[in-house]
Amino acid sequence: MGLKKPIIDGLTIGMGYLPVAVAFGITAKPLISMFDTTLISIMVYGGASQFLALQMLTSSGAVAIILAIFILNSRHFVMAFKVNYDLRHESFVRRLILSGFVTDESFAVTANRTPEEQTFPKYFVTFIIAYLFWVIFSAVGYVAGDWMSESWTIASGIALYALFIALLVPAVRLHYKYGLVALFGMIFHGVLSVIPVIPSGFAIIIAMLLAALMGVLLDGMEASE
Repeated sequence: MGLKKPIIDGLTIGMGYLPVAVAFGITAKPLISMFDTTLISIMVYGGASQFLALQMLTSSGAVAIILAIFILNSRHFVMAFKVNYDLRHESFVRRLILSGFVTDESFAVTANRTPEEQTFPKYFVTFIIAYLFWVIFSAVGYVAGDWMSESWTIASGIALYALFIALLVPAVRLHYKYGLVALFGMIFHGVLSVIPVIPSGFAIIIAMLLAALMGVLLDGMEASE
């Protein structure tokens, strides 16, 4: 069946996930139980959105957290559509299963596979290995918090900001407008967060939507030039 390359691809993605997953587990320890930490990784499977959920736990309600995660992960719809198109010869159930495991990294690795490599087993092997790395090492990170000092546990919270920077820098290097969108998001959130009638959780959601709108406007201005 030739699964060597899909396995290597999955392990490569998984090794990239390992430190971030451990950091997530460590960061989650003071806030939620190990069961909840593992369950979030199983069900959400989104690094940035999971860190965002932790940040919002102390200041936002469930609805705001769910909306923020949905908005942040909505880009996966487009990626899943591409995977579904590449595997259109597979059954709907198989394509539906794969859609639940699509991430930025797994999409990037599989996007340029040849027609011969576009089969359910080869995609599934890559996706499931990466997924297991994320879930397992989230739990490992939580356990690691037991023998780490309190100062190290607190310091691990910087992983949130490091992750966002890691996501942002490659995009900014590709085009400056992504940096402008991030800047607009910061400004919008800064303004909205000081308005008493707007809950902090919804301030984040509104800022994200406004920043995305600015990105659309920037694209439109660029296209018209």
